[in-house]
Amino acid sequence: MSDAKKRVIRRGPLIDLTGLQDALTAAEFDLDDIWVATDRCELDLENNRWEYSDVVHMLRCLQANDYKNSEWCQIKRGSVVSCDVYRMRYDDSRRVRSTSGLEIYLKFSLSAAGVLSLVLVSCHPSR
Repeated sequence: MSDAKKRVIRRGPLIDLTGLQDALTAAEFDLDDIWVATDRCELDLENNRWEYSDVVHMLRCLQANDYKNSEWCQIKRGSVVSCDVYRMRYDDSRRVRSTSGLEIYLKFSLSAAGVLSLVLVSCHPSR
């Protein structure tokens, strides 16, 4: 079995997308509650000139049918977290979903802490 297949978690989305989007819209969500959990993700955000507010906006644009899969992902400090992976077509200059936009991949988890903390593992255009 390939490494990619070993990483897949087979029970559908792990995170309630609508609940996450509601929480991201709530006034108490703070951009400081986003943790970019991989060096590659940090580089992708920098290269695309995306701020945390852009990432939150993309997450709020996701729809249930954008779900690709769930998988185990290695993050900084050698930890492994369970993540949901979504992809959508997105025009980042107009900040809207668009069939002619870039295919964007978002891979994320939530921390186990008592407050909402988004663990961003990947955010990039199709490679």
